[in-house]
Amino acid sequence: MKFLKPQNIVASVGIKPGQRVADLGCGSGFYVLAAAKIVGNTGRVLAIDVQDAKLTATKSISLQHNLHNVEVYRADLEKPLEESLHGQEDLVIVASILHEVKDREALIKNAYALLKTGGLLLAVDWKVDHSPFGPAMEKRIEEHDLRQILEATGMKHLKDLSGDLYHYAMVFQK
Repeated sequence: MKFLKPQNIVASVGIKPGQRVADLGCGSGFYVLAAAKIVGNTGRVLAIDVQDAKLTATKSISLQHNLHNVEVYRADLEKPLEESLHGQEDLVIVASILHEVKDREALIKNAYALLKTGGLLLAVDWKVDHSPFGPAMEKRIEEHDLRQILEATGMKHLKDLSGDLYHYAMVFQK
């Protein structure tokens, strides 16, 4: 069974060493590690989550991989992020998090605010197909619905990426 490989997904976005990345709802660092390896010591990855345990796990695993370019930040993604964070990111990752929040638009507004003009957003989420695991079907978001939400913020759809049997992935630009 082919399952998502975060390093392949993040690499296919086209980020480079020295860039800045934020992962909204970073969980245990699935995409953080992949991004941190690509941006290297001259870059920075901001791992944002509401759960302290997830942030602690992300920081711990990044240090185990000798990645010292990961910063953790605790925030409720459904409330506006502080303005000092706005306009800093070359890439914002929104992966498998939309089913976890009640206010998807608030999370998307935060992603948009974090991006530099011309910055990229990587959206990865669960397909609305029956699967042996993953979130409840009624919590998942259709690919075209997510695309409409992102385009309504003013983002431009650049490309679809190869996901897996259970996930889709898309790249947008601010």
